[in-house]
Amino acid sequence: MHKLFLVVLLTGFILSSEAFLGGIRRTCHCKAVSDTVHFPFHKWKISSCAFCTCSNPAMANCEQACQDMVKNYANTGCGKTVRGSKTVYKYDAGGCGKGVGKEVYSCA
Repeated sequence: MHKLFLVVLLTGFILSSEAFLGGIRRTCHCKAVSDTVHFPFHKWKISSCAFCTCSNPAMANCEQACQDMVKNYANTGCGKTVRGSKTVYKYDAGGCGKGVGKEVYSCA
């Protein structure tokens, strides 16, 4: 009986610490999306940090890094996307900001 209680208690602690650690890790996500309906063409995980604030370079530079990634992606043809498609960047800096770019890039 005591062993079962200990296992249940330990499992609960592990699950709650996983949720806690997930809440303090920030990640910069980036997507190249269509310029009209924001259908995703490609996505990247650019950077992440644990216990960091929004002033940390990994988060503060997320939008610019994403814009650069999508611009390069468009210049190299956007993978298997139809040539001439238009794309914009969409970023999420882990609670520090998110948005969709206004500059439209044509897939080469």
